[in-house]
Amino acid sequence: MQSALSAVTPRLEPRPLDPRDVEVPLTPEEQRSIAMQLGPLLLGVGLLGLGSLYALWVPDQADMAALIQAVAALVVATPILRRGLRGFMSSEPANLTEQLVSLAVLASMAVGEFVTAGLVPLFLELGHLFEERSSRGAVAAIDGIRKLSSQQATRVQDGVEEEVEPDQLRSGDEVIVRPGQVIPVDGQVLTGFSSVDQAPITGESVYEDVEPGSSVFSGTVNLGGVLRIRAEGVGGQSVLGRVVETLRQVEQSKTPALRLIERYAGVYLPVVLSVAGVTLFTTGELGRAIAVLIVSCPCALVLAGPAAMIVSMTASTRRSILIKSASFLETVAEVDTLILDKTGTVTAGALSLDRVIASGDATEQEVLQVAAACAHGSLHPVSRAIVRAAEESQLDYAPAETSEELPGKGVRVAGSEPCLLGRRQWLADEGVAIPDQAPASGPGVWVARGHEVLGYLSLSDRPRAEARAALEQTRQLGMERLVLLTGDREEVAREVAEELGFDAYVAEVLPEQKLEVVREEQASGHKVMMVGDGVNDALALSGSDVGVAVGARVNEVALGGADVALLSEDLDRLPMMMRLAEKTRSVVVQNALIGTLFSVGMVALASLGVITPLTGAVLHNAGALFVIANSSRLSGGETSAVQA
Repeated sequence: MQSALSAVTPRLEPRPLDPRDVEVPLTPEEQRSIAMQLGPLLLGVGLLGLGSLYALWVPDQADMAALIQAVAALVVATPILRRGLRGFMSSEPANLTEQLVSLAVLASMAVGEFVTAGLVPLFLELGHLFEERSSRGAVAAIDGIRKLSSQQATRVQDGVEEEVEPDQLRSGDEVIVRPGQVIPVDGQVLTGFSSVDQAPITGESVYEDVEPGSSVFSGTVNLGGVLRIRAEGVGGQSVLGRVVETLRQVEQSKTPALRLIERYAGVYLPVVLSVAGVTLFTTGELGRAIAVLIVSCPCALVLAGPAAMIVSMTASTRRSILIKSASFLETVAEVDTLILDKTGTVTAGALSLDRVIASGDATEQEVLQVAAACAHGSLHPVSRAIVRAAEESQLDYAPAETSEELPGKGVRVAGSEPCLLGRRQWLADEGVAIPDQAPASGPGVWVARGHEVLGYLSLSDRPRAEARAALEQTRQLGMERLVLLTGDREEVAREVAEELGFDAYVAEVLPEQKLEVVREEQASGHKVMMVGDGVNDALALSGSDVGVAVGARVNEVALGGADVALLSEDLDRLPMMMRLAEKTRSVVVQNALIGTLFSVGMVALASLGVITPLTGAVLHNAGALFVIANSSRLSGGETSAVQA
């Protein structure tokens, strides 16, 4: 049936939708803001030109020319003067530039240097516009993700379709998603067959085939047929909603560099004024003092953290890594111990068939056939694993028409030759003779036909294919100690720990005991990164130095206690995140160092008379532009941004 539907269902050309591909034009507010900034600048330039020409044409009316130039300077400088006045009444470091430039403009006007008073703010404003344009590419990718959450949805009520905003949807609503549309909710497919592109959320390049009963989540893209979905998670409770909220939190968080600048912002201005005063007193040249004020604007230093953080946030989001707080960057470099939850994090979180052990004259194929026939109608994880193994082996079997599932025991199939699938003790209670040499370890079930045992099926939750390589990479990146944490049995924990090369493991622990393990490691002097995926990991995630939540459907409780969310369950994202964090931290340090050296050097040159006020206004932006250019390296490909 699925093949027939696929043949008549229109399919789009497979192409991943990426936030980078979403064109984000300037909003009306942004357009008005740019127009309001350019308007006074253009008017001021015109008046400055008119004043200069008037001085040339009518040299005996120098006062009139000076008046025109003074008006021009006021027109150009008014926005900066206004922000400078507001800056004197606040302690925000971003206002230091406006404060210093305002003083320079007023000093220039006081001595009749109206051309300088007009050109200095002109160059600075044009430089700021260029800086905003340079950083917009990074912000646009983030806006693209937000735009995914704002597309209209088609809701079905009483058989009638209606277009609604995503925030109008409620849990239990049914929505129609056509080919090419973004799925607006987390939910379950009711009707339809299709392929879903999960790249915008998880970064997975392989499309997920869905059918009735499949789970889908918001922000992913329907590529094939029409899907009817029942909403289970909407708005802020959906996967995409949590992504958008996390981005909002990151934008509001502050980097260490910015917090440092804020701490000393109240000292910076008096120091600069003192330097300018000393320059004026020792040289007697007001121009030098004005130049000192202009080049002291700490734009490069103020941008050191935010510029790198915005680009890093964009790069990490493209790789399905959500960094919730800027403080994570300074902590991750100090981490030396990695603790990972087992089930669903290191392992797939689902049982799979390991081996089939036949008894007597039965064959392994016969054992699996009978087991799959019994398990076919059951929803138990063991039954589903057996059926999946039979289907993957392309094994023909006849599903039982009637079966009885006994909780905690197994499945009974009635008929001329009744079959049993379940625990050893239950089969023994039913009169089945179990061999003495029975498998002793690992979860599994027995299969019997009549009173004759056919064999044993061993199942396990296997480690992810990429787990060992990913853990080895974390060691190369500085992890000294790897610890496996699980509520599972001792022998299972030991087997997984030995297979993946963990230094230690702790088994059979409750959620609060996981937190105790984290605290014990911290008490031993270790900096701990905890990686988990569920509610039972939330306490340990919040108590660790760095908490990492794994999986697109990670529980909101676990996400709330984490510093980072890996939307893909692929553990390769873990060393990728560590490389990106280290790279970002390095860029922030570089930016701060460059900004500091640039400001000190410019002040020295200005006090020596090498830099004039106009030259200072032009060169002042060079440091900020260098910081933006240096930060943009974080948005490069895998080799430049996240590879060691």
